[in-house]
Amino acid sequence: MTKTVTLLIALLAGSALGSGFRLETHHARAAGMGIAVTALTSDASSIVYNPAGLAGRKGFDLQLGVTLVVPSVVFTADASGQRAQTLTRVSTPINFNVAWGLTDDLSIGLGVFNPFGAGATWPDGWEGRGRALSSNVQTFAFNPTVAYRVHPRFKIGAGLQLLRGTVGIERALPFVDSEGKVSLGGDAWGVGWNAGVQGTLIEDRLTFGFTWRSNVPLTFAGRAHFGGVPPELQARLADQPITASITLPDVATVGLGFFATPRLRFGLDVNAVTWSSFRQLFIDFESNDLDNPLPKRWRDTLSVHLGAEYDVTARVQARFGAVYDEAATPTDTLTPDLPDAARARLCAGVGYRFDVGVNLDLGYQFVLLVPQVSHAPGFSGTYAGSAQVVGLNAGGRW
Repeated sequence: MTKTVTLLIALLAGSALGSGFRLETHHARAAGMGIAVTALTSDASSIVYNPAGLAGRKGFDLQLGVTLVVPSVVFTADASGQRAQTLTRVSTPINFNVAWGLTDDLSIGLGVFNPFGAGATWPDGWEGRGRALSSNVQTFAFNPTVAYRVHPRFKIGAGLQLLRGTVGIERALPFVDSEGKVSLGGDAWGVGWNAGVQGTLIEDRLTFGFTWRSNVPLTFAGRAHFGGVPPELQARLADQPITASITLPDVATVGLGFFATPRLRFGLDVNAVTWSSFRQLFIDFESNDLDNPLPKRWRDTLSVHLGAEYDVTARVQARFGAVYDEAATPTDTLTPDLPDAARARLCAGVGYRFDVGVNLDLGYQFVLLVPQVSHAPGFSGTYAGSAQVVGLNAGGRW
């Protein structure tokens, strides 16, 4: 059994925000800064971005929010020139992070968020309907965390990832005189970990951070449901159990924070994702003659994140950012069941702090899917598109 979550996820890669189908917008402040916060994060969202950031402050911190993702993926086939576009759909990843500073040095916390996933629906009559018509994935990470300040200039943190995943996909089945459908669905639990460090290189001027979120093995179990099957094929294409074992990738990030003035700070992050473990698409049907593994040979990816935050007043913060993220898929294995492309993101945001310790944050990202040419045998063409992303958060420190 191979690394196969993405066959069930299918169309999601093109509409997700990070490389492959990874989501990164787990707080509106980070979204507005291009997710360049590894060396700067210090509130409860540090559970996601760098657990070391929790340490160093006594008291209670709560951050909760939602992200609205509206993707649009376009495929233009070389052979026919047909252009197909995904139907409008809004995904709503959530984030909930709570932390408690037990002392000035020791903090604990719990995060709940969606590290991977998205969804897409293609028109019923498009050329690639035999590979995917609609798809949806949800992953929920439950991330208990502890952090400690071992020195006034150095902090460490670590956590446990408990990950729940559910997936579903519908595909058309072409027959000689008719067309049927197959629906695939499954769920799984997995366990991983995350850890990070954060420190000061130059007092009040330069900080650094490093974090690693481990791979998470998952074994999906579910069922395949076949509909519209001609009578002579119903014995072979009967409803049956399916399984798929996969490993979600490791994610490593190194970052710097530069404080140009007491009111202006910059972030720079470089992010690496180990997608190279994904070598082929494969679902194990109970009837083995339905198995049809497809080569993918994904590559590890790097992304570069730049961000800035400016205190307009003591209460109002303005934020800006930019991101470039490599595509994971080589052109000779890029197909409609797993569209992929390099991504360029422009980001902006604003925050407001009330006297009572409450914060409100808004972040926006425009995601451009750089046109990607596919030379895949039997289905060559060009993938392109974009996504609108809006993050909303509320919280407070007391």
